[in-house]
Amino acid sequence: MGSNNSYGGEEEINVLITGFGPFKQEYPHNPSWEIASRLPAVLPPLRAKQPSTVKPPYIPRVNLHVHPEPIHVAYKTVRELVPKLWAPNFADSSSSSSSAPTTAKKEEETPKKPKYDFAIHIGMAGPQPRWAIERLAHRDGYALRDVDGEFLRDKENQLRDDWVWKGCPAELTTDLDLDVILKKWRGYAPVEFQSKSSRGSGEDYASGKQQQQADWDGKDGGDDGPIKKGMMGQQQGGGGWSRDGGSGGGAKWYGNDIKGGANKGDKLMISEDPGRYLCDFIYYSSLAELHKHKAEKKVVFLHVPCEMGKDGEYVRIGQELVLGLVRSVAEWLVDEKRRKGPGLREVIV
Repeated sequence: MGSNNSYGGEEEINVLITGFGPFKQEYPHNPSWEIASRLPAVLPPLRAKQPSTVKPPYIPRVNLHVHPEPIHVAYKTVRELVPKLWAPNFADSSSSSSSAPTTAKKEEETPKKPKYDFAIHIGMAGPQPRWAIERLAHRDGYALRDVDGEFLRDKENQLRDDWVWKGCPAELTTDLDLDVILKKWRGYAPVEFQSKSSRGSGEDYASGKQQQQADWDGKDGGDDGPIKKGMMGQQQGGGGWSRDGGSGGGAKWYGNDIKGGANKGDKLMISEDPGRYLCDFIYYSSLAELHKHKAEKKVVFLHVPCEMGKDGEYVRIGQELVLGLVRSVAEWLVDEKRRKGPGLREVIV
């Protein structure tokens, strides 16, 4: 990593962030992409709202690498894309020394992609204003069609020796300590997103004293018009959108939305069920890619509300919450480095 930065250290942290594209006609503007695409290239420093004697934890410069395009909500697209996203982490460094001079010249001209220290995949859940980080993802049980009308059909491939998830367990869990990260995240969130248990704790630097500000040049969040409530197709926490059978009426939400909040009023929480649709699928795909390479699974999925909110309020809030989540994970990584001892890159790759 080794480049100087404004945080006073020489190491840098690189985070991969993705968002999904339109979901059928009902969601032409996916809030996950509206949030991701408006993030700054570098995590902004905290700015004091009022004087405080509390010193924030040190973190080096954090570079945000947002995948340049919204991800198509289709199984085939996700399955082909995820290995490419993680490829820089597992590139054979020795291959360049044995390549032909012309190849080496091309490599010099092409900007080298960084190795990612962790990743955050973002996707939309139900309409209520709750934000959940997912602890685990599932290999099986994808029974819904994607936006292209295609099923996953993995049962037909599981017995083949070349199946992409051969040898992977039915569930994979992130190696990030979400319980610690959630506490930090709530501390950096706006006051209305902080649970009673997180307020006033010594670790929550942002609570009532400091708040992360968007010190970057970018667009304010916002939608380009009203978003229709429609068939979401995503079974989040066992629920989903359903049309009234044969009536031609509007869509309705049934079942649970996000499971996992310790208190009903919690707006930021850990969920144990990403829903067995494309959100779950991309999360498992990332976890499985790291699992197959015997790498630490430093990746998390963030579910955001499916509605933009009035005047894009959820997009603006989402930007702040994602930056707070990035900061929280980065702090945890630095804590892990100190605890384990070796260099940062050795700890997290």
